[in-house]
Amino acid sequence: MYTKLIKLIVISCLLFSCRPKSEEDEKVPENLLTEEQLTRVLTETYLAESASGINVKAVAGEKFDSAYIFNPLKDNHIERAKFDSTMVFYTRHPKKLKVVYEKVLDKLSVIQANGKVD
Repeated sequence: MYTKLIKLIVISCLLFSCRPKSEEDEKVPENLLTEEQLTRVLTETYLAESASGINVKAVAGEKFDSAYIFNPLKDNHIERAKFDSTMVFYTRHPKKLKVVYEKVLDKLSVIQANGKVD
């Protein structure tokens, strides 16, 4: 009888100790962009896409390449591989990615309301 009880307690302890961490508790690895850096880069990327889309309409065919002068990764001294690794991490952690995109949307909304980039 006691043996079964001890086995049950041991198995219960093992099951609860082995459960995966919740996504919110998991920290972003140090070799990746921070939440703030990713928010800034994504915000600048969407602004660049928007600006280049506007500019393309007024650019002659022979000057089309020069319309894309924005490079948020280069401007923020971020390597493409680091950005890609960061996006892989965040897409595997959708709750964290949602927080980042909420901040991006907030920043874009403020920019739109003010009519200028800070």
